[in-house]
Amino acid sequence: MHIMRKKFNSPLDATALGSQLRQARMDKDLSLIEVGQAVGVDHSQVSRYERGQMGSVGKNLHKICTFLQVDPDPARYSLPRTTLGRKIDELLDLAPAYEPAVAKLVEALEGLMAVADRASKPQTGNDLDRSENAAEP
Repeated sequence: MHIMRKKFNSPLDATALGSQLRQARMDKDLSLIEVGQAVGVDHSQVSRYERGQMGSVGKNLHKICTFLQVDPDPARYSLPRTTLGRKIDELLDLAPAYEPAVAKLVEALEGLMAVADRASKPQTGNDLDRSENAAEP
């Protein structure tokens, strides 16, 4: 059986599917290891999927979704893309002088997301060595 790879529109869509996977697994009182063994996928990969770390739906993700009875179609998890943008445009139409402030707010949010993304990734041995050395006087 050939599964067509369907791409997510955004990382938020992938995260939404990951949340559904995690909730379905927990509702069934299964561990990551149990799900991985049941579908023939390493438990660390199951964990990555639950955290939304995927760009498309491939065969392994499809197997996990089928096992957990979660719809794997990325379109189901797509968030409206224009709603927030439209609101910002409407606000800026009413008060165009605030555009520089809105631009700075967006930049700050992007920076915050980048920091959160780095913090969510496991540290390697080299990263740990550097952080220990930085802590020494």
